[in-house]
Amino acid sequence: MFSPQKNSYYLLIIVFLDTATILVSFWVAYWLRFSGFLIPLHKGLPSFEYYLRAMVVVVPIHLIIFRWYRLYQLARHIRRIQELINVVKAVTCATFIFMAVTFTYREFSYSRFVLLFAWFFAATFCCVNRYCIIQFEYLLRKTGKRDRVLIIGANPNSRNLIRWMEDNPHYGQEVIGILSNSDISNEKHFNRVPILGSYEGCDETLKKENIDQIIVTDPSISREMISELMLKCESKMISFKLVADFYGLITQHVDVEYVSNVPLLGLKSLPLDDLGHRLLKRLFDIFVSASLLIIFSPILTLIGAAIKLHDRGQILYKQERVGQDGKIFNLYKFRTMSIDAENKTGPVWTSSNDQRVTLVGKFLRRINLDELPQLWNVLIGNMSMVGPRPERPYFVEQFRDQIPRYMARHKIKSGITGWAQIHGLRGNTSLEERIKYDLYYMENWTVMMDVEILLATLFAFKNAY
Repeated sequence: MFSPQKNSYYLLIIVFLDTATILVSFWVAYWLRFSGFLIPLHKGLPSFEYYLRAMVVVVPIHLIIFRWYRLYQLARHIRRIQELINVVKAVTCATFIFMAVTFTYREFSYSRFVLLFAWFFAATFCCVNRYCIIQFEYLLRKTGKRDRVLIIGANPNSRNLIRWMEDNPHYGQEVIGILSNSDISNEKHFNRVPILGSYEGCDETLKKENIDQIIVTDPSISREMISELMLKCESKMISFKLVADFYGLITQHVDVEYVSNVPLLGLKSLPLDDLGHRLLKRLFDIFVSASLLIIFSPILTLIGAAIKLHDRGQILYKQERVGQDGKIFNLYKFRTMSIDAENKTGPVWTSSNDQRVTLVGKFLRRINLDELPQLWNVLIGNMSMVGPRPERPYFVEQFRDQIPRYMARHKIKSGITGWAQIHGLRGNTSLEERIKYDLYYMENWTVMMDVEILLATLFAFKNAY
């Protein structure tokens, strides 16, 4: 089922519609001002080309201000009227900024009436556009699959959440059950929602029910239990929220969100949760991977010939890996092991003295040339140049419950190299340490950090076997 809230392309469509709406608004404003319909013309008709050139400044200003007003966050928990008010505020702010820019521009004098009309039409058209988008999303969420929410705790906050989700089905959430340790735990329902058991039965409930989100409303739950529950949710890719009146738990790593009048806490969004940052990283990946494929094309040809001549086997090795959001993709590498190397051993970790590695393969691994075909994975969008190294599904299933926060590394695209790899953590090294480095990268990402890691990779041969 299509989910607008989780689809980046849908967000790009919204940005495109806003861009088109702003352009149309200025065209209508220009026509209305100089058509003579409302205001008589006393001079010649100015060329529309000057206004068209101004769109190079006008459109980015509007889009930046829209983003600043949080109009490109698809997870909506404010009323429609409030969002439309934010649209008007954003258009007004962008118009004032552009007017200030025109005061310093001397080559052409822009009509103040055009700017006034453009403000009116942009505010009106963008509101209509946004209202249609909201209604479309509401229809999808109301008629489609809803997020199944489990509430832990039975109190007024729980009651408010249940009532809000019942009254607002267009947000696509429904409470499927309650866990409670209070006196009502012997009852069958709380506010018409079934009581599925006590806190101790949480693991069993997660196995039986297909849960998308857990909300903890009981402030008496211990910190240890909260931490354990957060890790379980992370390993099972379940969204975790905490009512905000726990222990005064407000820090720079926590984000606050209001549903009805109930404050919820969740982990703060990552830099790459932002569409602009993701687009910037993707453009960087395309530029670097395409450039390197062109530059290294003679080397790629020579390596392929060397592998083929060595044992007449296949040149490339295709292997399933787990990438962003737990999705499986095919990773490509130059084959460095003997033909059918895993037929006897099955999936195992590589080691520094792995007897399955060929003579050519040892050379390629020593200087990381076996990874070059992954530039194609980056170019087609399966991977990034920099990110957590992807693992095979066999090992992911082993580690997701054994290693704390292991699944958190799948929130971004996997990379050819990463922060952990340039610090020597690759191959048969401490997985717990690797996770720490991966999470640090995710929480502190910048483009310059990617550049630094790529440059460091050229000299980080430690453990490259």
